[in-house]
Amino acid sequence: MRELEDFLGFPAKIDKEKGTVEFESNCEFPNQSNECAKLFDSIERLFIDEVKLKFPLNIKEWKAIIEPTDENINNYYSHDGIKHFMQKHKNKLIDTTTFFKPEVFYSRDQELPNLILHFYQVNHTGKLNIYNSYGFVNKCSIKYKDMKQLTPDRIESLKQKGINVNWIRNIPLFPAEQIKFDKQDIIMDFKFQELNKSNFSEEI
Repeated sequence: MRELEDFLGFPAKIDKEKGTVEFESNCEFPNQSNECAKLFDSIERLFIDEVKLKFPLNIKEWKAIIEPTDENINNYYSHDGIKHFMQKHKNKLIDTTTFFKPEVFYSRDQELPNLILHFYQVNHTGKLNIYNSYGFVNKCSIKYKDMKQLTPDRIESLKQKGINVNWIRNIPLFPAEQIKFDKQDIIMDFKFQELNKSNFSEEI
């Protein structure tokens, strides 16, 4: 791993073997500070630019709220569980250019979180008000108001239900990623989440 110049004030290292760049930060939420917001906006724009979308464009936005019932926890409260949820609703996603971003949300006095899946479907009809990747990332921004969601009691509740605490902790840092299917109409892995899987593969 080779040191790089700091990026937006964050130490950076390149892993030539993996072909990745890693940043050291104490950011738990993109809107934790202006510096964190700039870092994660820049990373997210890289993913959007890679897709080479035709701007200007419009975005149809909707969301799915997954409540922490025992059935939902068993089926969807994991990295692979979210893909399983989307696979069940693939008819709304196949043959479209759709991105998604997950959110973890605790209601007041709630010990287990809701999972909110935000979907952003690109189209070129109606008012085309997204002019570049900056506008796209701004549209997909999720502001976390509760900056201390993972209290000791909530962490214990997650563990009791067998939910990976580190996965929940990392959800606010996931960028919007395009939903893709293979030739068999099976949903494909999400690049950023796969690259960062080691961060939530084991509990602290």
